[in-house]
Amino acid sequence: MSTLQTTSKLSSDRPASRPVDSWRWTERLGLAMLILTGSLFGVLTLLVSSETTQAFDESVIQALRHQGDGGLPIGPRWFIELARDFTALGGYGVLVTLTILVTTFLVLERKPHRAKFAGLTIGSGYLLSMALKHLVGRPRPDMVPWLSFPHSSSFPSGHSMMSAIVYLTMGLMLSELASHRRVKVFLAVSPLIIAAAVGFSRVYMGVHYVTDVAAGWSAGIFWALLCWLIVRRCPAFRSFGPTEAVSD
Repeated sequence: MSTLQTTSKLSSDRPASRPVDSWRWTERLGLAMLILTGSLFGVLTLLVSSETTQAFDESVIQALRHQGDGGLPIGPRWFIELARDFTALGGYGVLVTLTILVTTFLVLERKPHRAKFAGLTIGSGYLLSMALKHLVGRPRPDMVPWLSFPHSSSFPSGHSMMSAIVYLTMGLMLSELASHRRVKVFLAVSPLIIAAAVGFSRVYMGVHYVTDVAAGWSAGIFWALLCWLIVRRCPAFRSFGPTEAVSD
């Protein structure tokens, strides 16, 4: 294939044709992660519902606070501010703003398929997060003062789940444009690092248990990968997905 043809395919927003039964290495890896994260979320839900992890969860939060003053987290003041910065990356204000800006950019760039993929994945992920919180109904930790102001139930962590969905969805879209495997891996791993930092900050601030965060991570990664695999593997949904323009 010539350089001109390759450039033309990269700039196109139409799905490229390929054998339906041909699984790329990225799709096989995504399917494995989908099974792993879905299973992890199921196990965590069962353990939390039976209060098996409650003592462990409480001990982790208390370990992050000074013994003589439960309202003061361990670590220097700059670290506390750093934790606030990280938790803001998973806040709904930041995530909604980022989603609007990215989808608007994609529309202006005449890439409606990518815009639909981002909007539908993130919007449905938020509804799923609220539904899971309502179904489990776990109370927030109450053994230490909160350093943030939550407004919903504890399980799963909405910050952790939505940061995983939003940043991983963006990373997966960008990875479709990458031509080297190492770049694809970087774009898939970087969002997980951000989600990990957001999740740790929620436990550090005393507003979530460790199992809330782990469940949020697993549910967010599961949903982002599920939507990504659906639009790549199902011809009926191919028009909602990012263009498959480069080889793996």
